[in-house]
Amino acid sequence: MKIIQKLTEINHFYYNSQMTKRLDMRVQSFFILVVITVVAGCSGITVSQDYDKDVDFSAFKTFAWKVDPDARQDDEAEMSPLVATRVRNAIERELRAKGIVYSEMSPDIQIDYNLKVESKISSSNVGTTIGFGTGGYGHIGGVVISTAPDIRQYDEGTLFIDFYTSDDLKLVWRGISSQVIDKHDEPDKVTQQINLNVQKILEQFPPNDRAAR
Repeated sequence: MKIIQKLTEINHFYYNSQMTKRLDMRVQSFFILVVITVVAGCSGITVSQDYDKDVDFSAFKTFAWKVDPDARQDDEAEMSPLVATRVRNAIERELRAKGIVYSEMSPDIQIDYNLKVESKISSSNVGTTIGFGTGGYGHIGGVVISTAPDIRQYDEGTLFIDFYTSDDLKLVWRGISSQVIDKHDEPDKVTQQINLNVQKILEQFPPNDRAAR
């Protein structure tokens, strides 16, 4: 009888232990998913546009650079000649897909671009420290979220693309993108970020309410 009772206790202990492990794994998986979701959200690109509603953008078929790339000199490190070349290549590729090609002979529009990088600080009343565990004999422990302030410093890159009419150099369209960036990314990552930002900006062009003209 005692042997049967002992075996029953061992079986219950094993069962509770396995249940606790499975619950622990579920809790850990949940918080890993939360972290991944937060990180993915922070890496998103925000775009906007502004434009002259009296302009027929569908008439634009050719473009040139407002500032000669060879003569362009920027003191800010973020718009180095290497970065500027990536931006121009991305713009030219996206516009070509829209039927707008580069031409120095009487272009319909002239395009300029600029990149600004700002250091920013974000804070939250709830920190990101998360603790969880199990109690003795298979009992589930509590989940603790720290309420200490969470302060982060990060760099935000803002890319501007401007369209000017060639005859009077009037600004008629501006597209903007913003994204959290890392100044020390590898060249391939920088190229990928620039290509994606330019793509997102020019997806807005031509403006929807004038595209059918």
